[in-house]
Amino acid sequence: MRFTALLFTLTLLGGCAQLTPQGQMSLLQTTAISEQYEFELLPAGMQESPDLSEHVIELPGGKSFYKGYQLEAGHSAFVVQLRTYIEKSQRGDGFFYPVIELFDSQRKRIKVVRPQLRFTQLSAEGRYAVVPLQITREVASFVIRTEPKLYGQEASYTKQHSGASWSYSVSPFTKRHAANYLALGQLELLTPDVGYSSPFEKISGPFWVFSHQKGGHKLASGEDYLPDLTLGGGPNFSVGYAFGMSGRPSTSVRASMGASYYSVTDSAGVNHRQQGLSGDLLWVESNQVSSLGFGITATSGLTYEQSGTTVEYEANWGPKLVLEIRGAMGVTLGVQASWLKFEDQQGNKTNSNQLGFYLARFY
Repeated sequence: MRFTALLFTLTLLGGCAQLTPQGQMSLLQTTAISEQYEFELLPAGMQESPDLSEHVIELPGGKSFYKGYQLEAGHSAFVVQLRTYIEKSQRGDGFFYPVIELFDSQRKRIKVVRPQLRFTQLSAEGRYAVVPLQITREVASFVIRTEPKLYGQEASYTKQHSGASWSYSVSPFTKRHAANYLALGQLELLTPDVGYSSPFEKISGPFWVFSHQKGGHKLASGEDYLPDLTLGGGPNFSVGYAFGMSGRPSTSVRASMGASYYSVTDSAGVNHRQQGLSGDLLWVESNQVSSLGFGITATSGLTYEQSGTTVEYEANWGPKLVLEIRGAMGVTLGVQASWLKFEDQQGNKTNSNQLGFYLARFY
């Protein structure tokens, strides 16, 4: 019997993320209770689950899973971020509702945060709500825990349509959708890098970029709702590397090279094709969720072909500006603008400034 009980407990500990609400409550009852909160040093650059299943404490409302983090003495003010996901199963939807307690250096409770959740963010793991935590200088430690009084209650949420997106919220607006409060659930903790000033998401390392841009000079009209062929415009795929700057954790330098190819057939049935190589060198400044970059972009080997005629353009370069929003898992969406002048082999010069958007993935 002892062996069976031990095996059951180990199985629960190894698969908390897949536990049913009943299994989570069983684990809550079988885990040893801490006499007081236990803390560990808050990791820098963390983007993973805080794993609340390891600790349980007895509160006035009942038992609660928790995780405690201690901060370095004399730290500056910074922000950490919690993400809690809507989890779907055969038993219906559910989510973990985080309660956060902030303490000073004397373990005196400063504040208890009970956030309003809005599941407006979308990732490969599903919809999630973001809970930003402002960590002031007086905060010496904090605890993430469950709320015992919610066990067994319905965690309904609402769904609103606004434009092309859906918004999920715990606060009722119109129609309520049934869900369960989970004693344990899919939860992520994101902390800044060393120095508490680096963004949560990656801004350095290898990356690829898929972009589409439109030039100011049109070469041919696309048929069947295809975008027009513009000088220097069209889809482009690039690979590169972003280098972090020593002493500036929110700054990086990006270098990338890529190729573009685009072909359209006009209303007269004539095929138009453009292809070439490109390169970027950008200085990028970032905050917690977005980046602004500026630098130079260059093209080389650009050719335009139509009806057996080929026009070749000289290599050129010009200034470039990018503005982006970073999402989960290193994914970035952005807009870009560049100012370019093209010269063909006959010496004809044409201004064709570029405006477009891009999707990037950092590793």
